[in-house]
Amino acid sequence: MKKIGLSILCGVFALVATAQNVLTIEDEKISLEEFKSVFYKNNNNTELTKDYLDEYMQLFVNFKLKVRNADELELDTVSAFITELSGYQKQLAKPYLKNKEFDENMLQEAYERMKRDIKASHILIKIDEKAPVKEEKIAYDKILSIRSDIMANKISFAEAARKNPDGNTPGSNDGNLNYFTAFMMVYDFESAAYSTEIGEISMPIKTKYGYHIIKVTDKREAVGEVKVAHIMFKSGKGADEKRLNEAKDNINKVAELLKNGEEFADVAERFSEDRSTAVKGGSLPAFGVGKMVPEFETVAFGLKEIGAVSAPFRTEYGWHIITLLGKNDIPLFEEVKLDLKRKIERDSRGELSKQALYAKLKGEYNIKHKTSNFSSLRKVAVSQVKDGIWRGEYKDANAILFTIWLPTVDGCIDNRSQISISSFIEYIISHQTKGSDFDAMYKNFVNEQFLAYEESQLEIKYPEYKALLKEYREGIMLFDLTNEKVWTKAVEDTVGLQNYYNANSSNYMWENRVNATIYSCMDLATAKYVKRAIYKKHRGSITDAEMLTVANTNIPLSLQINTKKFVKGENKNIDAVDWRIGIAGDIKTKDGSYIIVDIHEVLAVGVKKLSETRGKVISDYQNTLEAEWITSLQEKYTVTINKEVLYTLLKQ
Repeated sequence: MKKIGLSILCGVFALVATAQNVLTIEDEKISLEEFKSVFYKNNNNTELTKDYLDEYMQLFVNFKLKVRNADELELDTVSAFITELSGYQKQLAKPYLKNKEFDENMLQEAYERMKRDIKASHILIKIDEKAPVKEEKIAYDKILSIRSDIMANKISFAEAARKNPDGNTPGSNDGNLNYFTAFMMVYDFESAAYSTEIGEISMPIKTKYGYHIIKVTDKREAVGEVKVAHIMFKSGKGADEKRLNEAKDNINKVAELLKNGEEFADVAERFSEDRSTAVKGGSLPAFGVGKMVPEFETVAFGLKEIGAVSAPFRTEYGWHIITLLGKNDIPLFEEVKLDLKRKIERDSRGELSKQALYAKLKGEYNIKHKTSNFSSLRKVAVSQVKDGIWRGEYKDANAILFTIWLPTVDGCIDNRSQISISSFIEYIISHQTKGSDFDAMYKNFVNEQFLAYEESQLEIKYPEYKALLKEYREGIMLFDLTNEKVWTKAVEDTVGLQNYYNANSSNYMWENRVNATIYSCMDLATAKYVKRAIYKKHRGSITDAEMLTVANTNIPLSLQINTKKFVKGENKNIDAVDWRIGIAGDIKTKDGSYIIVDIHEVLAVGVKKLSETRGKVISDYQNTLEAEWITSLQEKYTVTINKEVLYTLLKQ
């Protein structure tokens, strides 16, 4: 009974679909929905008429006839086509292969964190990511013991950091990280810092570097970015007292110059020892927290007014004075959304996004593992995989390892995916290294197969994806076929092009033209020189090149010369003079420059040579080839347009 009911239901769907077919080409039926998706994507008309729909439908028919032709030629089996479409398919699939809810939460979380700066210190016990469980426990117990001693006031956090220097940053031996914000630390560390209250010490947190404890000392509204200029006198690390005093004296002298009203940029250019910025008035690129040494950052963010100048201050690099050039607050969410997405993909969050997608897919699809087959394979391979040397020898490689399927389907589609042991063997051989974990590799392989299965279901789950992929498929095929039959043929078929030109040469006519030279003179003096020189040129005693050299010796571009054949309407200066041989005009422009026109020849109406109009002839020949192609397709295939269905768009 269920099979009969399903058959009837599928039949009803078929009848409904037939009733909405707007076009039939031979045995291929094209639905109104498909036509609408193309029509509304390309049509901006707000007022539809029958004539407009008929005109657009004819364009659609021509397109579909070409696609039919490409299908019959099996262009979709050509390796270049398959490769190109596969590349587009991967790109089109990306937005659908996401756990959108999780990713949106990550975006919002990142943006909210961007609005706060955290100041924290940490202590790290380093450990390799692949360290055995025993070593990992030793590291965990050690960091936990350190935390307990700090909490019991047996030792201060700074003292503990000095005794365990793995986490100390350059210039700090007490674990101080100064201020930071989102994306400046690995995600797990960042999350622990943002969730720890001021003055508290986190429980141990594991990152790829090892185990940390974090002490948060401050949280504030994000300061955003500042742009400053600076003047610096270098001292450098380990500088002796003499050098330090020299740098200090120099910065104090500069401070006096600024107090006396000298421009900051001028002083920076003259005196700053940071020559890479001195030439730009001391200007530095805009920066946010954590990008400069703490002393520099503190002063820069402490300046409140644009143009404010700091007192001299010292960093490990030398003595500085800075002025505030600008401030940028945290931008609105929509303004940074795309940038945040890119950062998340590159950040350790990207892996969390993948894992969230895998979890989502495992909730949507069913999977049945063949545990006996897995166990048999594991016994054979596990030790050699750990050494990274397994060659994949296995007697029952064609056996099924697991099956994935969608639990709710329409009954008309077989969508089970059976994964064989041989597929997993190929995966192992291409991924194994010394120390590989067989079970972890199996978990990753299963995840990849879930992803591949999801990708195979996209056309079923998302009609808009299916339509877009079809559009790309047809577009690529049509490009290749049109290139072969029209574009390339018109260029490479020299005999055909010549014959086309011979038959249609009357379409390529020259209007009345003049062969003339236009002399553009900067001023009256140049114009007077040029007039005299033109008469000499007519007698053969000077050339245009020599004229340019003389006129432009003192002032470049005093004279510019343009010689060519002009038609009416091409140049206003040519149009403004009488077309007679010789100096036909002397025009003064609004800006005080002069135009002199020298006409060499008046050319009569005539047929253009093919070489003179080749581009236009090729374009016309291409149009003719395409029209002939479409005519041949219209004669070859039977086309039926259901105008009753088409005109329902007028009512929508």
